[in-house]
Amino acid sequence: MGFDVENFGLGLLTGWATAYGVYRARHRIRAAVRSVRGQVESAQSFATQSADNRYITDIVRLAESTHLAGRFANLSDILVEPRFLPPPPLAAPPSDDVVRSVFHVVPQVHDHPYLHAPYNLETLSIDDLSTGERALALLGRPGSGRTTALMAIALRSLGRLHFEQPIDKVQQRIDAEDAALTDKQRAVRVKERLTIEQRAKERLAEEQGATFETATDIPAGLSRFNRLMPVYVHLLDVDVKDPEYGKAVDPAEPLVRAVQRQVGRITASTIPRNLYERLGRGGVLLLVDGSDELPEAERGLKLGWLQALMDQYPQNFFIVTGPVVGYGPLLRLGLTPVFLRPWTDMDVTRAADQWAAAWPRLAGTRRQPAPDVDAAAVTRARTNSRALSPFELTLKIWGNYAGDAEAAGMEGWLRGLISRHLPADQPLESDLLPLAQTAALQLDESAITLAQMEALFAGRPAFHISEGEAEPDEIEPPAKKGSKQGQPDKKEDVSAASKFLTLLRRSRLVVRYVGGRYRFAHPLLAAYLASLMLKDQPELLAEKAMQPAWSQAIRYAALHTPVEAAVRARLGAPPDVLHNHVLEIANWLAYASGDVPWRNLYLKALGNLLIAPTQHPYLRERAAAALLTTRDRNAAVVFRQAIRSPQPRLKQIAALGLGAMGNPDAVTDIVPLLDDDDSETQLAAGLALGAIGTEEAIEALVGAFTEGSEQLRQAVAETFAAIPEEGYPILYDAIQDQDMLLRRAAVFGLRRVRAPWALTAIYRAFLEDSQWYVRSAAQMAFQELQYGGDRGVKGYPLPDALPWLAEWAAQRGENLPAGEGAMHMLMRALQEGEPETRQLAAAVIGQMGLASVGKTLYAALRDRQADIRDTAYRALAELQFQIGRPLPVA
Repeated sequence: MGFDVENFGLGLLTGWATAYGVYRARHRIRAAVRSVRGQVESAQSFATQSADNRYITDIVRLAESTHLAGRFANLSDILVEPRFLPPPPLAAPPSDDVVRSVFHVVPQVHDHPYLHAPYNLETLSIDDLSTGERALALLGRPGSGRTTALMAIALRSLGRLHFEQPIDKVQQRIDAEDAALTDKQRAVRVKERLTIEQRAKERLAEEQGATFETATDIPAGLSRFNRLMPVYVHLLDVDVKDPEYGKAVDPAEPLVRAVQRQVGRITASTIPRNLYERLGRGGVLLLVDGSDELPEAERGLKLGWLQALMDQYPQNFFIVTGPVVGYGPLLRLGLTPVFLRPWTDMDVTRAADQWAAAWPRLAGTRRQPAPDVDAAAVTRARTNSRALSPFELTLKIWGNYAGDAEAAGMEGWLRGLISRHLPADQPLESDLLPLAQTAALQLDESAITLAQMEALFAGRPAFHISEGEAEPDEIEPPAKKGSKQGQPDKKEDVSAASKFLTLLRRSRLVVRYVGGRYRFAHPLLAAYLASLMLKDQPELLAEKAMQPAWSQAIRYAALHTPVEAAVRARLGAPPDVLHNHVLEIANWLAYASGDVPWRNLYLKALGNLLIAPTQHPYLRERAAAALLTTRDRNAAVVFRQAIRSPQPRLKQIAALGLGAMGNPDAVTDIVPLLDDDDSETQLAAGLALGAIGTEEAIEALVGAFTEGSEQLRQAVAETFAAIPEEGYPILYDAIQDQDMLLRRAAVFGLRRVRAPWALTAIYRAFLEDSQWYVRSAAQMAFQELQYGGDRGVKGYPLPDALPWLAEWAAQRGENLPAGEGAMHMLMRALQEGEPETRQLAAAVIGQMGLASVGKTLYAALRDRQADIRDTAYRALAELQFQIGRPLPVA
């Protein structure tokens, strides 16, 4: 069954029915983990039976080298495990059966993610992703690590990637106790631990009336991904209009050809048959990159092709990267959104340590390894690292270890990155202007072509290319009559533009795609270089400030150029629902010098947005998140003012903001909120103290852990799970305490600790605790850890499958129609229902992205009920996130 090439970009289906997978079993005790590890190490042969081994070699090589330091190190040597955040559950009527996470008080603002970054939110692992829907949209900001996450998924699926948990104090204590035993005593202890696990399984099966074997055909220790063949493709490398296709073509054909272009010649000749067979039987893990890097003119065409591919081969697994703003078209393909989680303090520490371990090989050679990294450099890399993206943190770590930065801070790290990629005889200063011009071309045109470069470089002398290193097939100038396509006339001099592109591609600063198009290897690298074109050009700066493609470049322009003109242009723009015309500037302030005249005025504007008495709560959350984005220490002044407000939600946001800043001085402002009359304010205070993590903060948390409300104790316990140094020993002792509520709270914390000793403690509590209240919590935790429990995130149903909406229609003597009729009924519920129904309808319209009935939300902004007005505003904001275009505030 083929499809019409002319209709690639037409008729995208609405596919809003999505679902999330359940969590699979976590790590078991050490002996069991060793057994499982042996199975995981055999995953490559299990997942790739009858596959072309050459392809496996090529895809591993691609995955190991497609990252910021790909020329110097394997990804698996320096990778920080990517974690993922699902969207919130769909709004529903209140129910006693639904238990909310203690982290529901933490706003998740994905375009300003540093407010929620330090908090121990529930996340999904790579293996967890494999248990859910087979079509995912992986969303993140530029620099968040989306491509790296795809490569990590590919390596994980092939059994080439393992995430080791660091040894903690509790494990060290247990290991020391084991070491003091004789071999016989040690064997008895291991057998005892295994017996406890087996007994716990049998007890759970007995109470549930079922066997404890999992209902799956996947062996223990393997995820669904281990049974699939990973295939990576960038949408710029997919040619859907090749004249060889004819009128109708199998949508797999452009995919096969894109894969052939990225593998070796022998692999390219053998892969088509294998790939077609795998696609036909649902054996492919397709990793699609670059949906937000496509030129606007071809976005519909490429997404139409992807829709056709998914329709024809629905049993395969699809993961498509996309932006956090404007991802609606991906959802209309039927993809389920997941968001990349920003790095935590533990992630930063792990990255700094892994880079230090890899440094002798990364900065040296096999024969002459580089010296070990100085401990002071590791400390500098870890220090003051909040509110930075993985891209920025990688630059910081690399720059601190290399010590080659010619300027302080981010600009020095960026220039150091470029210099390391250029040949030693090619100084950066001589190439900076053409690099900037080339990057600006990419931002204006989405991609770079040789013809555009020829026009840009007209009359310029040729660039120097080291003798013997040029690759003649890298650039494809137009073929002369009588010559073969793609082979330059050897008698003709190669132009300056062609030589420069060859230099950049050989240095891995740019990547070539089908059709002779090029892009810088990282969009933020292009953004910085393009920003250099804005120096001393205030009019051009103001013009580019209003163009989304240049938003990252304006941020970097603040490193070296006054951006007041851009600030004025943005502030003068019509306000939108997300207030991006104001909040975008927070990204610029993060890079501006400390003495820019507009700094204090802008911070005051953000403060007013946060504290205004009649402000929508959603805008308060966004203003607080933007304050974190600025990385300005004076943001604490705004939060301290807000924390004294009588409004509970404002106090919560302020406490969380102070916690995210990590300022030790804020402990005295937050501690009193542990005794606040509002329970959710107490939760926010406990989480905030955990994010600060100083001795004084931990001491206050211990008091709340032992004397606070049950919900606060749980929040503190889950916070301790993210603080291994101090938190793990506290949880280990608490599970053995005499206080029943303390033991129960400890179970919730241990559930979040991925360590064998934590699982053993949960087993024991489930089997042996004297109190049913503790055993029931341990049972839920054990069930969740072993079999996924009820933690699977449910997808959003279609409107015609909403029980509460059907009940509301029945009360009016009507049936709930399908399709468009259900959306019309939802609109009526917003207009005619009781306050609770109106609020629920508004929330659902926003979460489902039902833009066709979104106009009714504007009418709801004038509702007499404040909660309905606030929910309607939040819903409009969610629509703008998905649509990707500004919506007016009224």
